[in-house]
Amino acid sequence: MSWTARAVALGALVFCALAGFEAARLPNWSAFDGPGPGLLPQILVALIAVTALGVLAAPGHGEPEGGAASPLRSRGFLGYGGAMLGLALTLPHLGFILAGALATLLVMRIAEGVGWTAAFLWALVLVSAVTLLFGTALGVPFPPGPAERLLAPLGLLRLG
Repeated sequence: MSWTARAVALGALVFCALAGFEAARLPNWSAFDGPGPGLLPQILVALIAVTALGVLAAPGHGEPEGGAASPLRSRGFLGYGGAMLGLALTLPHLGFILAGALATLLVMRIAEGVGWTAAFLWALVLVSAVTLLFGTALGVPFPPGPAERLLAPLGLLRLG
């Protein structure tokens, strides 16, 4: 267990180095506007680095909570992991509405074991709520996809 914890901690430190480099390029504070877009990423990188250093110093011992079973045997892990990877890969091409609906369907069917009807309803409710809250109410630009191109002329969201 300790070698696994140390390997994860080293991976987190590599991530922190790369993310910290990118976050340092953003302004973190402005005399006129206050906190900038780089402040939160820099704080998160520092917290992750401190935690990773703590794990390196005292990795602990014993078995993980789930025992020695591989997470790749877990339907939940595979469903959520596949949904996140699929969302990242399809978002630029399909837009948020279709990619988000497909990711929700994947999570609900594979990870949660819900029936098709409930999965479709959850996908519809979740994607509609996010679109109305962020696209309509807050005016956040969405990546252009087929569904977004249909809703943009109606004034329901902006395209990015």
